[in-house]
Amino acid sequence: MKKILKYALIFLPFLTQAQSNLKASLDKVKIYVKEIKLEKSTVNQHFSYETATPFDVKIAITTTDSKGKSTEELYEFNLGLIGEIKRSASTKEMKVELASQKSLKVIRYTKGGEMQNYENKVELLSENIDDARELEKNLKDAITAAKTAWETSIKLPKEELGALQTWLEQNIKEATAEKQTFKQSLKKSSIYKDRASLTLEENDGKKTTETQADFSWGDLNEGSAELKISGKEIYVVAKSKNDYIKTTKGYNDEIKIYAQTPSEGSILQMAIQKIIPLAKKELQTRLPKLATKEDGFKILKDRTKDFKVNESAYTQKIATTCLTTYDLKSNNKGKTVDESFKFNFGDLSDYKLSVSKEIIKITAKVADNKKFIQYTKDGALQNYDNSVDFIVGDLEDARYLAEALPAISKGCKTNITAGDFSSLVAKLKLTENPKQDLTLQDGDKCKWKLTATLSESKKSVESVSEWNLYDIDPKKIDIDVSGKTVGITAYTLNKEKFVKLTKDSKPGFSSEINFVVKDIEDAQKSLATIKALVEGCKKP
Repeated sequence: MKKILKYALIFLPFLTQAQSNLKASLDKVKIYVKEIKLEKSTVNQHFSYETATPFDVKIAITTTDSKGKSTEELYEFNLGLIGEIKRSASTKEMKVELASQKSLKVIRYTKGGEMQNYENKVELLSENIDDARELEKNLKDAITAAKTAWETSIKLPKEELGALQTWLEQNIKEATAEKQTFKQSLKKSSIYKDRASLTLEENDGKKTTETQADFSWGDLNEGSAELKISGKEIYVVAKSKNDYIKTTKGYNDEIKIYAQTPSEGSILQMAIQKIIPLAKKELQTRLPKLATKEDGFKILKDRTKDFKVNESAYTQKIATTCLTTYDLKSNNKGKTVDESFKFNFGDLSDYKLSVSKEIIKITAKVADNKKFIQYTKDGALQNYDNSVDFIVGDLEDARYLAEALPAISKGCKTNITAGDFSSLVAKLKLTENPKQDLTLQDGDKCKWKLTATLSESKKSVESVSEWNLYDIDPKKIDIDVSGKTVGITAYTLNKEKFVKLTKDSKPGFSSEINFVVKDIEDAQKSLATIKALVEGCKKP
């Protein structure tokens, strides 16, 4: 209470002095806004201001022609929103023009008692050059004083997120524009300090449309809040870099809040500009800081949920282990698709969060675009892939998962231990087609023989490869995925044809050897084993 009283004691004298200075300037303006007689008409001009808020001014102009027909015009505006004064003269008129800042149409214009669209300038007539100069000078002084008085009167909270959220809740309210009514309400989130929900009920006299926007102020771009006046509508828009604003029509990248007057819109714009950087800081602070993959797995378990979006429903399950299976079932308008992705988190990187109109997803890619993800659709094995999409129903779940998944991948990266020759033979025997038999030639650990029998639709093809391990380039051995087949390809030194190859009893030579394995896990283990055994053999 003492702080409030102290603030009032400082604020009120400053505001009173600012308004007093403004009124003195405005009273000088009044002297030079008067009736002007032109060749064929008389223009009666009247300048006035509100006593409590002297920056709010009115200019009433009644033009009467030679036949006695009159036209009444009224201009109402906040002088603090005026940016430029220009003086000009023609052969018949001496004019002083007031123009708004950035040409924004902040001047409420009424003609013949009927409100028209907002305008961005108003012209006053002067009797002679001396009057025009005085009017120009006094208006410039009044504008400077009006800005000070108006800005002093604005009572926005200090740089504190909760206070600004409360202020916005209290000051975002109903607005009208001719036949349009905009019933608005803002409610801050009970869970996240930076989030809010904006509800709008719009009525044009014929129908009512209801929309809702759920968003974080921290997702909006700093400096993006902009006051716009179109026709008779006044509103503030603020944009997000991404489509992170959830509405009843899907996700988009902007919020739109209506105001009753340009002054209210300007203050609303200021409040939004103030809250965005504070919300950004809060958003970054509340996101988890993960030390281990176990921390990541906990978030993965908590934040992977079943959800519905419009006419689509998603059911999902993922094992919280490094070598995992991600099962996703989607149902859209009665059509169900079952998908399953088998992969090792240690192989994934480059996580990216994105939002389409209805769906949030986090896309992860395998390093070097290698096709290490086994993909099954409706029970049928498909071609291996190099990326996987984690589908998420809520932006906050996605945000937390986007922090957790890279931590899991980092913790799951391990050096694969090489096995021995027998373990490699066992893995090759796991494939049914081709059938593979790897043996040593004459018991020599550096001389290998691979017999592979591939059953095709009409016949079987047998290939026999014989080679020395020291003729293989250890740097040219890698996993090779083609369609649904996982294999390992090894090349000879300089790709010379050192491999004796007999295919369908036809002898020849080759520079490569191809092994086929059951899956990526076996491929990685077999790769480490083959490399180790090759490096262990030296040419005699």
